[in-house]
Amino acid sequence: MDTLTEDGSMSEDGSEQEFDQEFLTCPVCNKLFCEPKILPCLHTFCKTCLEKWMKQKVSCPFCRTKVTLPSEGVSGLPTNFNINKLLDFRKLQKSKNLPCQLCETHVKASSMCVDCGKLLCDTCLKLHNKLPLAKDHDILSFEELRSKERRSRYHRKLYCRDHPDQVLAFYCDPCERLVCRDCTIVLHRPGPDHDPREVGKVALGRREALNTLLKDTDGLLEKLDEAKKAIDHDMMQFHESRQVVERAIFNYAEELKIRIDAKAMELVSELDERWEREESVITRQKGALEKMQQNVKEGRRFSEDVLSQGSDAEVLSVWHQVEERLRQIQTLEVEYEPYDRRMMFKPSKEASNVANIPVIGTVETSAVDPAITTVMIQDYVECLQTVIKVGPRDSSGELCSTDGIKPRVEITGPKGDRVHLDPEPEANEDHTWDVVWTPSLKGLHSVNVMIGGHEAKGSPFVCVKSNDPVLTIGKKGSEDGDFDNPIGLAVYEDKLIVADGHNERVQVFDVNGTHLSSFPTSAFTKGVAVDKDGNIIVTAGQEVMIFTSSGQLQRTFTHGDFDIPYGVAVDGDGHIVMVDRDAHCVFLFDFNCRLIRKMGVEGNGLGCFNYPNFVTVDTENNIIVSDLRNHRAQGFDQEGNLKFQIGHKGLDIEQGELNFPTGIAVDAEGNVVMAELSGNRLKVMRSDGIDVCTISSDGDKLNKPHGVAVTEDGFVFVADSGNHCIKKYKYL
Repeated sequence: MDTLTEDGSMSEDGSEQEFDQEFLTCPVCNKLFCEPKILPCLHTFCKTCLEKWMKQKVSCPFCRTKVTLPSEGVSGLPTNFNINKLLDFRKLQKSKNLPCQLCETHVKASSMCVDCGKLLCDTCLKLHNKLPLAKDHDILSFEELRSKERRSRYHRKLYCRDHPDQVLAFYCDPCERLVCRDCTIVLHRPGPDHDPREVGKVALGRREALNTLLKDTDGLLEKLDEAKKAIDHDMMQFHESRQVVERAIFNYAEELKIRIDAKAMELVSELDERWEREESVITRQKGALEKMQQNVKEGRRFSEDVLSQGSDAEVLSVWHQVEERLRQIQTLEVEYEPYDRRMMFKPSKEASNVANIPVIGTVETSAVDPAITTVMIQDYVECLQTVIKVGPRDSSGELCSTDGIKPRVEITGPKGDRVHLDPEPEANEDHTWDVVWTPSLKGLHSVNVMIGGHEAKGSPFVCVKSNDPVLTIGKKGSEDGDFDNPIGLAVYEDKLIVADGHNERVQVFDVNGTHLSSFPTSAFTKGVAVDKDGNIIVTAGQEVMIFTSSGQLQRTFTHGDFDIPYGVAVDGDGHIVMVDRDAHCVFLFDFNCRLIRKMGVEGNGLGCFNYPNFVTVDTENNIIVSDLRNHRAQGFDQEGNLKFQIGHKGLDIEQGELNFPTGIAVDAEGNVVMAELSGNRLKVMRSDGIDVCTISSDGDKLNKPHGVAVTEDGFVFVADSGNHCIKKYKYL
């Protein structure tokens, strides 16, 4: 039977609980099951989810039981027909106007043929009942289908893979496979190797055998109930013991406090005696120094008065006494050597043990139980940092210490590659651990947490979401705020400057997308940059134009070697760096617009270019150029010497692969952010060529992205030229 479509609201027959959302949701993708397949452990998952999972681990995503797939792979696993049936009823309950599946008039269906698996309107039902082949078919009205008692008659028809129009009505026992009537004639013809029999006859015996096995498990359930009761009793005693232990701890601690306080008072008395003794010594030394100081001052003062106020005769009358006194002063020695007189307390080794384990004791807890250890991940989006929170738990379910053992987190990416985590797990006071992760790619990831060599059962299977824009600015048009093929971008302070290509102008916005101003250029406008004084440098046609921050034209210059000036940037020394796309080179001008150097020629060797588009400058004044048709970026110093090369051709999201890079910028950490013209995505790479992350923007796909600009607060702008707008993304 075809899957019933949803439209309308939930019926109010009180049976919502039967179609519980969680019961019908795949544990991997958290969506309603699609082609539910049953593993040998009897856990059910979507067929596509299992196919992705089995590429990395041949085990159940839920209980981690090892799985041996049939020769056909996941497709060969049995289908959970009961879930399919419940999904059909769920959709039926949520729908009010299901169309007939025989006529093409979109008339509302009122019943269903169980044998045909088709929804029928009243007219088609009458025609159906007149068919000789359908005289014994079972018809259920919608009211009967909504009745829990009657709908047990409903089953999806199972059709043969080899003969799609034939129902699987036989079972070949030697092959353990459902077959159709045509199969019994050719592929499963009765003989030594095949024994096709009617499904009903074979199922009768199997039902009896399974019922017997099912009854045999009744005793196990009883034992489990008894065990649970015993555990509950133990738990009650365990809780009571906690209170007893707590009282014992405080009583013992109180006794120790009394003893320690008494000893502390003895030490304070000893401290007072020592303090008084030492203080008297210091006071005597201070008095002797003060007396010596006074004698020296008086001798110096008398000598100074004689020399400054006495006549020659007066000086000669006392010079002998003054000389003798001054010589005596010179021979005086300060009989004091400073030393550390601070009072100190040095605990004895024996006393220090009072606060340690041998005296006060310890409270023991159970070891970490990986089976109930929790692993939680916040929102996971490519390029955005998230936190994996690991919660080690003991056998009672409480968070517990790992005794210094750090959890080991291993993440496997969409293609089976291991994801590198830079920071070490960080411990929290509540015994949880935080692991910082910045997903580099969208898609299915397996997060495996190990504690002390044991895998935490709470390890999730997550699907990293696409990084989509947080803001879109503009649409196609010529009004303020509209664009016609925007090309270059620059960010200066809190402003976004855009080269509005075919509108032959520059537009200025704040970083929240509010239009501030516009001013015209002389031709198709491509590159834009801002110097340290806020002047705006623009490439338009075959000219380089320099405007004030308010849009007033200051000067225009060109050069005889110009062909198609394109991307432009300003280095730390105020030099203008310009890329000429069709001339396959880079020009370096001083702030007076005089040519300093021309770099590069056409080619694919190191230092050569093939259709370079945009240029940026990093904090070390390296000039980095997007080399479009060579599928790379190249970095040069100001002398034109090649420093590094990033990337090579490739469409897949693999390390180091690029596909026609256009816009280019450098973030605060030195990473190079590039737009891909054909890849329609943003790539972030280190200068050594290692991938950092990718912004795929699948939810709002880029179309021929060009200029790129990054902000200090973690956002990136891109000129979405094909969609005639600017998009802003949260980044890192």
